[in-house]
Amino acid sequence: MNGGKKISKKFIVLALYEVHMASAALMVDGEVIAAAHEERFSRLKNDMGFPLQSALFCLRTVGINPGDIDTVVMVNESFNHDGIANILFKRSALYSLEDWIHENDHYWKPKLLEKRQLGSYFKAMGGWDRIPAHHYCGLSSLNMTDPPGKIASAFNQVRKQTVEKLLSIPEDRVVFAPHYLCHHYHAYYSGNTRGDDVVIMHMEGDGGRYNSAVSYQTPKGIEVIGGSNESDLGRLYQWITLLLGMKPYHHEYKVMGLAAYATEGEVEKSYKILEPIFRIDDEKKAVVYNQRPTDLYFYFQEQFRGHRFDGIAGALQRLLEKFVVKWAKSVIETTGRHSLCYGGGVAMNVKANMLLAQQDAVRSLYVPLSPADESNVIGAGYWATEQYLLRNDKNPETIPALKSPYLGPDFNCEEVSLALESLEGKNGFQIKEKTEGEEVAKLLARGWTVAVCQGNSEFGQRALGNRSILAHPSLPGIVNKINKQIKYRDFWMPFCPTILDEDQHRYLENPKNLRADYMTLGFPVNPSRLETLQGVIHPGDGTARPQILRREQNHGYYDLIKSFKSLTGTGALLNTSFNLHGEPMVSSPRDALDTFFRSNLDAVWIGDVLVSRRQIEHS
Repeated sequence: MNGGKKISKKFIVLALYEVHMASAALMVDGEVIAAAHEERFSRLKNDMGFPLQSALFCLRTVGINPGDIDTVVMVNESFNHDGIANILFKRSALYSLEDWIHENDHYWKPKLLEKRQLGSYFKAMGGWDRIPAHHYCGLSSLNMTDPPGKIASAFNQVRKQTVEKLLSIPEDRVVFAPHYLCHHYHAYYSGNTRGDDVVIMHMEGDGGRYNSAVSYQTPKGIEVIGGSNESDLGRLYQWITLLLGMKPYHHEYKVMGLAAYATEGEVEKSYKILEPIFRIDDEKKAVVYNQRPTDLYFYFQEQFRGHRFDGIAGALQRLLEKFVVKWAKSVIETTGRHSLCYGGGVAMNVKANMLLAQQDAVRSLYVPLSPADESNVIGAGYWATEQYLLRNDKNPETIPALKSPYLGPDFNCEEVSLALESLEGKNGFQIKEKTEGEEVAKLLARGWTVAVCQGNSEFGQRALGNRSILAHPSLPGIVNKINKQIKYRDFWMPFCPTILDEDQHRYLENPKNLRADYMTLGFPVNPSRLETLQGVIHPGDGTARPQILRREQNHGYYDLIKSFKSLTGTGALLNTSFNLHGEPMVSSPRDALDTFFRSNLDAVWIGDVLVSRRQIEHS
């Protein structure tokens, strides 16, 4: 841990998010001090519900008393009946593929297409018998047959009561932030892209009042100047993911990865069905419907009959890219602002972001750390801090940019020692203490796959060097080895590089010198370097989704890659998240060793201890 780092009394915000990938963050005078996802503690991928363990982690890490919290801000002003059921069922965490299909066949189809009078979604999908273990206090007070306004109000009271009972923070300090706005606050305040040329954009599946909106900073705070709740590119991506036999909220990135393999003929065949659906509304500054389909699942199930799966994926990706770019151009033209801060779940699509960055009208593009819903806790903290500063006649532009993504749990020597006890009685493992980065670099240069568990874990969906699996990016067969022996994931999915900042222009085409700290932007790879980076490029289109690393961001990780470069001449490493497919990233030393045992990794480096399956040859 961080040793209970003490802070003086300032404006302190605890932010909580309860939907998919539930999270908590603690902010002091606009600086994010700690943030974590509930899944890293519960070990349930995309965990949902009240993020108790994440919140307690944030409080413990800073060594803060609950009474010192000025505001608890909870993302989402309220939830309707379906939203409450979604949380209580832990839908995106626990639903199987069969559950998603059952939901559509037995609830949405009769309700939306057959216009049948059904009971509530909550009852149709299992009711109280389906509710898994939850931290919420007072759920028994909920009557899921109450009118919409009453049940929304009752659940907000449950949320407040849970904060007071489990965190000992008075419920009168709890406020609720609009979901869609949190994306704007995260996209703007977490970065350094500021000034009169900046416009803020977000697009997602469902954000409440808007699922896409446009805003900019004013002396009175961020002001929304346009938006729509018809910008359903994200929703369409979700349901076509299901149509293709993959899980919504989990596998949309697989559809993006698959898209580049489709032939032009198959893409064009499917694109003809998708092309008429949307248009740009310049007045609303939004993507809206042009020819709205009856629904976003069954309609396309029929329309795509006889179409190839990869052609559908390619057409969907083309549609998203086309309208994200057209939308941005419209926003730039109507606002006269050319520097974009872009957030929301759709901003996780790095291929669309790459095309957006390449537009002549775009002077700069900032896509923040993990811009999907899990980072709304950071946006909510900025939202509450901005309100506080404005109330006290202070300038919100003093809110500092995010200093580091390494905001999650750390560990100490005792935790490493306790984890290593699990090796007792197991044969074939080597333990080497006092292992330095230079030694790990030598192993990577020899072709080893090495997982690292170092310092504070990363916040977000991307491994950024502290909970990563690392490998030689030029080594023939390395992708096949990791996919088959470690990650157990689809063959078409590429891995990503971490590239030293000093070497980025050797490998990437980045003429605008865009920052890519968080793997949220794609770039074309220099054709002369395709072989050097063969393990970390997309074979279908020759692009990469890099983490461009500066030393001040992560000294240890930077020096490791620097040592690797001195041995190989390559200033980059293959970097993928330290987890097995379908599981959360590891958090603790115990998680790291458990994942190591259940994979065929060559070694795991925890603190200064290296545990390996292979004999280390000393040079």
